[in-house]
Amino acid sequence: MRSTNSTPAVRTVLVALLGTIAVLAGACGGDSDDDSPGSTGEVSAGDCPVDALDDASDRVEITVWHAIVGLAAATVEEFAEEYNASQDKVKVTVESQGANYEEQQTKFLAALRDPATLPEIMLAEDTNTQTMVDSQAAIPAQSCIEADPEAGKVYDTLMPAVANGYSVEGVQWPAAFGVSTPVLYYNRAHFRAAGLDPDKPPTNLEEMRTAAQAIADAKAAGKVTTADGKPVPDGAPFVFRADAWWLENLASSAGNELVNEDNGRDGLADESKLLNPTTTEWTEWMQAMTKDGLQKTVAYSATFDAYLSVATQSSSMLIETSTASTTIDALIAGTLKPEDIGVDTGTDLSGLAFPDLDVGVGQLPGPTEAGSGQIGGNAWYIIGEGRSPEQIAAAWDFLKWVNQTPQLVKWTAQGSYLPVFSNAEEDPELQTYFTDTRPGGWLATALESLKQVNPDFPGPVIGPFKEFRTAVRTAIEDALIGDKPIDETFATANTKFQEALEAYKTEVGG
Repeated sequence: MRSTNSTPAVRTVLVALLGTIAVLAGACGGDSDDDSPGSTGEVSAGDCPVDALDDASDRVEITVWHAIVGLAAATVEEFAEEYNASQDKVKVTVESQGANYEEQQTKFLAALRDPATLPEIMLAEDTNTQTMVDSQAAIPAQSCIEADPEAGKVYDTLMPAVANGYSVEGVQWPAAFGVSTPVLYYNRAHFRAAGLDPDKPPTNLEEMRTAAQAIADAKAAGKVTTADGKPVPDGAPFVFRADAWWLENLASSAGNELVNEDNGRDGLADESKLLNPTTTEWTEWMQAMTKDGLQKTVAYSATFDAYLSVATQSSSMLIETSTASTTIDALIAGTLKPEDIGVDTGTDLSGLAFPDLDVGVGQLPGPTEAGSGQIGGNAWYIIGEGRSPEQIAAAWDFLKWVNQTPQLVKWTAQGSYLPVFSNAEEDPELQTYFTDTRPGGWLATALESLKQVNPDFPGPVIGPFKEFRTAVRTAIEDALIGDKPIDETFATANTKFQEALEAYKTEVGG
């Protein structure tokens, strides 16, 4: 098992990561403490005092931090209200920490300076797994499961790839999950006009290019029109937002590691494997698609620009998260609200309605076949640092309630997160939602894609994951928007990522 440094030293270094990871200040010191909650490889039921709530004399107050928007955020708020009304032992307060995970993680790292300011529960992105472990502020859910085996039985119904995806050195860390996966959104009318089967979306890179070329040819021939017969706006058939997520899934699908130490799951990774065969194939494909006018890349920050390209029919295909199902459905129906996309509440979206848009969803195209390659989304962590036994027990009690079937069904039907416990997936209400509603049908396809994840290879665990994604996004934008050679931009990204891994290993790994 990897040796873990003392809590104050690790916390100091993680706070230093708020600057640039390559110039971290303050070295780790102190003795190894493998029995601390932040260690990996071993757990203790004593770290999760699940019975402490029984002895609380007053109502225990706990706080949940999140960085999600729209209906997902509203669902978390409703969870708190419904749970608070269901019992009188615990009061849950929900606090938004920004409109993106990176902003929330910055606030979390800053709060480590004063543990009293930390929440009792935090919804953290999957990329934060290693940081949550190394912060030594979180309690592994495995400890709570061992301390409360009756409640822990629900995890027997958890999708194995999810359990493994959120485990490090065999220890499961989060207690609840908000799993999503990238899928292919496509314009069924454009497929028909191009002579493509709208019920058979592309499943791999070669088929993606074939479909894009067929749509481009149909546009040139005037076959692609809006519902009232007008030509659609000029634009590339495939619009891509410069994100690293698709590449990560492709690599995992092909069995290519992105870091050493069994993709970071057997120990703290310190070697980049970004430049692997899958990366080479994908970057060459992306550059050729762009050169031939079949793909338009927008900046990572331009999420809504990508949606609008599909909504206005200037583009026919988009790869985005499955949680965008309700957003795209609202775009079609004309019911999109500013809070759904994280913009100012005074923004006027009344003119955004595209009732003639016929959107289909396909499983994520892979190297050779469709299906997601890794586990992504967010997860609910119990924070133990600076918390009383009663607060820890209250956090566990709330998350046990979240994992009950009615809440899990709502988490999917309203929050758009995929059902990863079989009791929720098999629920009749959710099955009806999948078959009888447009976004439900899309999420059902996403779930089938998620089920393709290899439980023994569920994706990487990386300490400086933020730096990895920033480097990859920059490489994509510099090449596909800025016209630099993509092999050079990815070589630069690899160098930056390697430096970040070495810095994290030196300063945090001890």
